[in-house]
Amino acid sequence: MIHMETKVALLVIYNHRFDKNIKRVQELYSKKFSYIYHVVPFYDGKIEGVDVIPVYESSYNFQGYISQAYTHIKDNGFTHYLVIADDMIVNPEVDEQNIWDLVGINKDECFIPANLKVFQTMKIFWSPIWDALTYRINIPGVEIEKILPSKDFAIERFHYYNLPTGPIPFSVLLPHYQNYVLAIKKLPWYRKLNYPLVGCYSDSLFITSDAMSSFCTYCGAFAATNLFVEVAIPTALILSTKKLKFDKDIKLHNGALWTKSIHLLDKYGYSLEKLINDFPKDKFFLHPVKLSKWK
Repeated sequence: MIHMETKVALLVIYNHRFDKNIKRVQELYSKKFSYIYHVVPFYDGKIEGVDVIPVYESSYNFQGYISQAYTHIKDNGFTHYLVIADDMIVNPEVDEQNIWDLVGINKDECFIPANLKVFQTMKIFWSPIWDALTYRINIPGVEIEKILPSKDFAIERFHYYNLPTGPIPFSVLLPHYQNYVLAIKKLPWYRKLNYPLVGCYSDSLFITSDAMSSFCTYCGAFAATNLFVEVAIPTALILSTKKLKFDKDIKLHNGALWTKSIHLLDKYGYSLEKLINDFPKDKFFLHPVKLSKWK
């Protein structure tokens, strides 16, 4: 591991304003992280001893939350930024001092505890593919062509991570008959992306300070042009750093529990104490855990 003095900012992202969770989240992490910022849309309240940053953006583009929050704290000397969702419980063993050893990364590396969804090779249809296909960076009124790296740079960076940038095969776009109508309207004209894009689960990420400025600039540009967050965040990360690790590369893994897997939380009986005391050793987080339902 690379030795360096570190100062970690924990950014807790609230997709929707839910003030009752702020104190509970603060209590969960206050003994593990010295600097906690609650990033809350349209917040106009005040809680003594708690840092809340109001942001103004759609939850479908919450990459913009991160960009706006960064402007408030960028001069505070942070070396790293850990971003999590408010309905996520991070492994209770993780703190600002040991995160590198437990996760298995160097201090000059970023990570996102998920694996990429590469549009050109996906086996299961994912609806944001359609958004990616119709996405354009040259939208009138938002001159992000001057903000984002050139297309040639983006292609080069994608190839650095062994990511394809060619057309998306019909087999990916048409796995189900209900997509035929969409296909008739949009294909074949939009089978090639206007700008290199990739998808990924994006409710948690870890970013070094040298990548954060570019990352937030690109996230802001993508938010301004209405790019879905789970395409915007991984693409911005790819463009911002050559030192990005994914779920497959680290020790603690993705703990997203959706649809059929959500029942794995049943054994805790909605007791937060039980969850924390019996947290899965190999998971970086569990998500979603709706605190309003947990004792």
